[in-house]
Amino acid sequence: MIQASSIEELNLEKACLTIGSFDGVHRGHQSLISILKQTALENKCPAVVLTFHPHPVVVLKGLTTPFYISTPEQKAELFSQLGVDYLITLPFNHSISMMSADEFMSKLVQHIGLHKLVVGCGFVLGKDRTGTIDVLSDIGKSAGYSVLCIDSVSNEKEIISSSLIRRQIEDGNIGSVTTSLGRFFSIKGKVIRGDGRGRRIGFPTANLAIWPQQLLPAPGVYRCLATVNEKTYLSVGNLGYRPTFTENTREIFTEIHLLNFSGDIYGEEVKVQFTHRLRGETKYASFQDLVIQINRDILAAREL
Repeated sequence: MIQASSIEELNLEKACLTIGSFDGVHRGHQSLISILKQTALENKCPAVVLTFHPHPVVVLKGLTTPFYISTPEQKAELFSQLGVDYLITLPFNHSISMMSADEFMSKLVQHIGLHKLVVGCGFVLGKDRTGTIDVLSDIGKSAGYSVLCIDSVSNEKEIISSSLIRRQIEDGNIGSVTTSLGRFFSIKGKVIRGDGRGRRIGFPTANLAIWPQQLLPAPGVYRCLATVNEKTYLSVGNLGYRPTFTENTREIFTEIHLLNFSGDIYGEEVKVQFTHRLRGETKYASFQDLVIQINRDILAAREL
């Protein structure tokens, strides 16, 4: 897969293209990419994805709280695994938000030879969201491209979307997140030095520095798979405020206890996949009560 930071960088003669934010690259996105690749194969041209960072919602609403399901690096890795030929990541800003649908599509025709646009049926682009499917199809009649509209993918109750998955993550509903994504939700972070309390009570943890804009599951204890130095370990992760130890109510800590592991991994990057939520975060009256509960959590993780 070839990555580019502008439309002009590619300069293709012919392309099948999809456009979107694609946060999380969930099952709906995966279905669309599958059809994009098939369409590209039939039309003998590359499959191209055009996405944005920051997310338009983050820019237009001025969001400062954690928002993203996936980092830009994770998103690029997922597209590579799906077999996309080219990935264009545009920096979303005021200038792009003010472009008309006509102007934006003209750039795509000129620089990547847009031949087929493959998008979801609710897709819109351009200033004031005027570039609906019908409008884009009309533009394509004179510009030389056609539009293929793809139905959304649903679970048992509702359409799978990035906004739905964000709610599921915030609720700690890991089972639903896994179903919506088609894989375990994961985060990555570097191991930093903590206060050493976990080691002192017999359960050393990897304290992770996470991308500040990464959305995290609700505070609680989770069964996880932690990968470090290309090895994966069953783990128990605690996300929360450490109420047993401090009165902190602002900073969320991410601490992972790797089972059957010993060693120094300070400074190493760890990938954490969340497989199950074990319980919510609780303040314990004593360290002894906490130790008893941690042993129960480890047993539950092993049984699952």
